[in-house]
Amino acid sequence: MEKSDTFDGQTIYYKSSEDMSEIENSSIDTIITSPPYNRSKHYSDDTGTVYNDNKPEKLYFSFLSRVWSECFRVLSPKGVFFLNIGDSAKDQGISEKVVNLAVKVGFIRLQNIIWIKSLLGKGHYTPTGGTRRLNNLWENIYVLIKDKKEYNINPLNIGIPYADKTNIGRYSKEDLRDAGNIWFIPYQKTTGVSIKKGHEAPFPIELPYRCIKLTEANIILDPFLGTGSTLAAARYLNKKGIGYEKYPRKDIIQNRILKEEFRPEPPILIPHIVLTVQFLLNVIKDYQQLVPIKFSKFLSTKKEEEQIKIVREVLKNLTLSWSQLDEFLNLSKENNKKISHVPLSELLNEKKI
Repeated sequence: MEKSDTFDGQTIYYKSSEDMSEIENSSIDTIITSPPYNRSKHYSDDTGTVYNDNKPEKLYFSFLSRVWSECFRVLSPKGVFFLNIGDSAKDQGISEKVVNLAVKVGFIRLQNIIWIKSLLGKGHYTPTGGTRRLNNLWENIYVLIKDKKEYNINPLNIGIPYADKTNIGRYSKEDLRDAGNIWFIPYQKTTGVSIKKGHEAPFPIELPYRCIKLTEANIILDPFLGTGSTLAAARYLNKKGIGYEKYPRKDIIQNRILKEEFRPEPPILIPHIVLTVQFLLNVIKDYQQLVPIKFSKFLSTKKEEEQIKIVREVLKNLTLSWSQLDEFLNLSKENNKKISHVPLSELLNEKKI
């Protein structure tokens, strides 16, 4: 087996990250990884060699401590380390023990990000099928740093628009605010096919994408590369990625980095979705009503125009298209200047359309 590969600027070393001597001290901007959880998950390479994911706790912690020591060595003082790990029914609190191992080698805990994998039916998780506990729908992403004075993040790089547009100008000059530390990123569905391919739990590309954007990193490391999600995100953002994987499925890694179709999900605020649904329920109770509309017969208030902009944006982000509705929403002030004002809400309530 080759010792390494490079795909379009993304380098993979086929060895354990307990020794990352290929990387210079303090040369990495951001580390993003999810280590083996040590709960009998299936990881195997092209030769059929299977990783032991059920080590005695002492050996598991010793192994991770060696990797975290190397991560501490290679991370820049300005860098940030994103450590994703979750608990399960049998090992509640294991995630805290794992992150504390990183603290022992020198890392400083900055804060936690909660990664929500499934919410109200959207996204995937593994159902328990039992009655002893609730399903786990979220995991931790621990944010660690080396130097409190040197590290850098820019929350607005992954910001979201204001739900209340009156905040524009009051809190910032643009329609953008910090999205916070709860990230809803639907988990990619895993099946028996993915298990046979050698990796049972790849995280979505959206996760490392947000981490890279947040830190404005140029050189990214994943010491437990798995299927290559971190490097796929690095390539998408034209950054340099380095990964270590001792049990690789090379074709899977290469395809994920070079061929995986990825498009960042546009943020759609819950208040905006509610507004859009209410608008559509009021306006489109019957599709045929839209056909005889005389589009120049009304004006809209400033507030209604703002709501219409939001509705259009939501529909656009949902990749929905409806020519009649689009024409209806595309109001022209120039054509309506001489028309006496009739509020859009009044027009709709009286069903004049």
